[in-house]
Amino acid sequence: MKNWLVWKQEKNYQKLFWSGTINGIGSRFTQVAILTLLYQVTESGIAIGLLFATRMAPFLLLAPIGGMLADRFSKKKILITIDLLRTPFAVSPILVQGSGDLWIVYLSAFCLATGEAIYSPTRMSAIPTLVKQDKLLYINAIEQIMVGIVLVAGSSTGGIISYLFGLHLPFILDGLSYLISALFILNMTIPTIMKAKKCNPVYHSPSAWKLITGSSILLIFIFIEITMPLANGVDNVLMSVYALDIFHKGDLGVGLIYTALGLGFIISSFFSTKLRRKLVLLVVVFIALEGSGHLLLSVVPTFSFALLTVLFITFAGGISNICSSTLIMKIVPKSRQGTFFGLTQMISNTALGLSMGVAGFLLEVFNPRTLSFLVGITYIVLTILYAILFAKVNLVNEKRKLQS
Repeated sequence: MKNWLVWKQEKNYQKLFWSGTINGIGSRFTQVAILTLLYQVTESGIAIGLLFATRMAPFLLLAPIGGMLADRFSKKKILITIDLLRTPFAVSPILVQGSGDLWIVYLSAFCLATGEAIYSPTRMSAIPTLVKQDKLLYINAIEQIMVGIVLVAGSSTGGIISYLFGLHLPFILDGLSYLISALFILNMTIPTIMKAKKCNPVYHSPSAWKLITGSSILLIFIFIEITMPLANGVDNVLMSVYALDIFHKGDLGVGLIYTALGLGFIISSFFSTKLRRKLVLLVVVFIALEGSGHLLLSVVPTFSFALLTVLFITFAGGISNICSSTLIMKIVPKSRQGTFFGLTQMISNTALGLSMGVAGFLLEVFNPRTLSFLVGITYIVLTILYAILFAKVNLVNEKRKLQS
């Protein structure tokens, strides 16, 4: 398999992969444990809602700054520093003894999210510097494997560990995961990006904002980052609702749903060898298929059928992610990718958080199946809109303009 061959060749990327996988699983441990801790101490949905708001704020404020730092300073040093700084905050919830200590939970969540807001765009912008352009498609496919592993192993194992050993161990393991992640990055070499200089000594490169607003293709990707999470956030909430309220499968059902979600991302990676051409078309087609999956989910008769449908949804989403990430990495100049990914992280995480918050209110108005149907329709409408926008863009000219 081509993915396996690329994996064996890219020794530096292997370290980035394991770093992301380990700290991603650790983060999932904390997410499961911290929600359980909050519920045990407060039994309040408001406390959990406040936690999500606390996590969302750093991305709104700091993700663009993190991206700009990645374009100006050593990506390796940023990644290591953030991992080390996150370690004590990951462990700190073990100090919570009662409701008077809940400030520790929120401080921990805020600081961990702050670290992720800087870490994520830095990590994404490091990938194109580690591998050649002709391998980006396969590396982005491998990234979907990482997402799947984190989703399956982190969510399910975190719940099992919390149940068997108590809530302290997941927090300790999360802190340890950041230390291990930093060790992987320490042994990795990230090449320095040399910014091209024009012959004219008074030449100044355009600001990142002007670069983006002056490019039709980048504006389209920004628009996608704004609109797609509005549907994604609702369907993220719906997944648990289907397990708990529609099919009454309890916590085991939630675990199986998340396993299916992860497997869908993993399976999508094995189709990367079929995705070498017409990436824009594939982005549009697979977003439409993702929406079709939600339409199907709204009428599935059994839980087994629901699991297969969920797997198909994330399979389609994984394919569109692979194609869109590869396009962005090929189009955006390497010296500006940190800034671009920082901006998209800010937009997508903010939109996702707002959407997940709104989903709770929508479930008071619509039953889950109806809401799932509406999410599917939203995907289809967005697909048509994306297709119209992409049809008006000359990708070759856009890339040439951005790289000049």
